[in-house]
Amino acid sequence: MAGRVRRCAYIFCTEPLPVTSRSDKRFCSPACKQADRRWRRHQAEAVAIGLWYRLGVETEHVVRCPACGKRFALGHGHRRDAVYCRPACRQAAYRERKRVREGITATLDVTAAGTRSTPLASADTGIKMAPARTAA
Repeated sequence: MAGRVRRCAYIFCTEPLPVTSRSDKRFCSPACKQADRRWRRHQAEAVAIGLWYRLGVETEHVVRCPACGKRFALGHGHRRDAVYCRPACRQAAYRERKRVREGITATLDVTAAGTRSTPLASADTGIKMAPARTAA
């Protein structure tokens, strides 16, 4: 086997292993080893979600993201108590909640750029907010 070039075991890496490496070495770097482990875990999760979907099984391990509707598996890449599939979905849900809350409780009367004619007051909470600062 003198002419055979051994390659990294990570499917997306094509780097050859050093000639002086041990016979049981599989990866060219720790980064490739970690990436391979992550990829294999992702594949196993995708297969599990696919099987549960095809069988019509909704388990406590497969949930839908309320922001985008995508299915994702809890654990293995997500917290076991995760609600959203990605940070972007969590942020989008926060912005939507904020938009709804501000649209209902505070209506701005903007007269000039950066000034308000009346201070904001929320009838629900009784909290009075200070007028906005003007740029000097």
